[in-house]
Amino acid sequence: MQGTADSSLGHSRAGPGFGIDRGFALASAVALAAVCGLMWLAGWHSRGWISAWPRFQDDAYYYLVIARNVAAGHGFTMDQLSPTNGFQPLWLWLLVPVARFTNGDTALFLGVAQGICVALFAAGGGLLCGFLRARLGLVPALLCGFVLLFPRFLNIYVSGVEAALVLLILAALVIEAVRSDALSRTEPRAADARVGVLAGLLMLARLDSVFLGVALAGYVALHGIARGEGGFAARLWRTLCKELALFWPTLALVVPYLAWNLLSFGHFVPISGTVKSSFPEASFNPGLVGVEYAVLLLVALGAAAREIWRGNGRDPLVIVVGVLSIGLLLHALHTTLYMRWAVFAWHFAVFVPIGALGLAILARERAARLSRAGVAGALCLLAAFLAVAESVSISRMSREFTVSGREAGIWAAKELPADAVLGMKDSGIFSYFSRRRVMNLDGVANSFEFATAVCSGELENFVRSHGVEYVVQHNVPHRVRNGAYETFVQVYPCHLRGGRDGELVLRRDHEVYRGSPYANYLGDLGQLVIWRLAPRDSEPVHDLRDSPG
Repeated sequence: MQGTADSSLGHSRAGPGFGIDRGFALASAVALAAVCGLMWLAGWHSRGWISAWPRFQDDAYYYLVIARNVAAGHGFTMDQLSPTNGFQPLWLWLLVPVARFTNGDTALFLGVAQGICVALFAAGGGLLCGFLRARLGLVPALLCGFVLLFPRFLNIYVSGVEAALVLLILAALVIEAVRSDALSRTEPRAADARVGVLAGLLMLARLDSVFLGVALAGYVALHGIARGEGGFAARLWRTLCKELALFWPTLALVVPYLAWNLLSFGHFVPISGTVKSSFPEASFNPGLVGVEYAVLLLVALGAAAREIWRGNGRDPLVIVVGVLSIGLLLHALHTTLYMRWAVFAWHFAVFVPIGALGLAILARERAARLSRAGVAGALCLLAAFLAVAESVSISRMSREFTVSGREAGIWAAKELPADAVLGMKDSGIFSYFSRRRVMNLDGVANSFEFATAVCSGELENFVRSHGVEYVVQHNVPHRVRNGAYETFVQVYPCHLRGGRDGELVLRRDHEVYRGSPYANYLGDLGQLVIWRLAPRDSEPVHDLRDSPG
């Protein structure tokens, strides 16, 4: 590695026209898919049903249900009762033709969606590994693959939400930005639009990728004004033209979606983001950013800072990793300051590949100092550790809420009338397998009208006016699990400012279904119960109240 200011971390084995080792990329994609195939077989053997792995999160079934409704002509709705925009748009749009092709068949649609997630993950991971093989060498490329396969991260990308699509688009964005050196060249070029297209697709795949877009645009502005030729006015004009050349496709892709949100729902931000955010009031929840994602952020920032200090600050890969790391930092700060609840691992899907790139940069020089035997031994140890970790992950596929929700949904599909309307928090998997209209009672896949009704004390009136006859609740408290209650007050938190929580009163003598007990991710016992909603004129005694959550 050279120590001059214009030195680079490596050169492309495939030449400057493409910047990726295509053979290694294909081999990596096949290897990643093969590991997923082994995990699928292990999950099938462990749980006894073919779709046990990939283990889709409950939120993933929101996408499947909404896509099924769109394909059936009901529009963007979770329950066929109220419209919703509580989803990441690009992933949903991709699933709609799949739902139509499979005719909404429960098993087939799920299986195809699982296959798509694995294919997107393998393609995105293969691209990154092929790029790093060409740019930095074999060991950094293999290390990136190991990071992606670590169960904590692999489970994100095959969880049925948008994460695998995010990985693929981000990999393409990194490769294009490095290959074209679009960020460093101050002169606007027509080819810059390719970066803008990928940035726009990334934002549509995961809306909080806007922080990466802000970082990219900010770097282009600062670099153009500080490093461009000519006087200040000339540099400013050239920088504005550069920004437009880069990001006009981004605006063309994203603005229509935002306009649809505003015209259809009265807000730019979808309901799922609105109810989780305290903006503009700071709430400060540092625990929402997991330690592993903070470490990945620090690795990426540290790798970029180290290379800049060593004189490699003009290397396109260092620039891209550094700029994207700033975007991750903005993302983490926003999450810490303004997000209040329901921030899950897949919200940080962009942290993993960017952190893996930083780790690959750091590993390149270290690997060069080791003997071939030392490198082979280290890789074998990593592979053995990964195999053990994957085995532990499969062994933990215990009976949890998603299994209980699936069983309850299958029961509802068989036992409840086809026109039955139910209400439930965390309603994804139950809605999917029940094939009934299920109102989402936590609000993330419902409407702004529902959120307002909860916070204004009109929850019961809202659900009754929409025909809800049954209420479903998982993870019920101890007394409900034991049946030692007459009435149970289920609280539904208000997620808008200035309101109060809503509640529904549920009666022991109106239970229609009790699932088997299960252990949640914290190891606590839970159970899923379905009640028929009591007539309005009943006057129950409130002897048990659930805590908000």
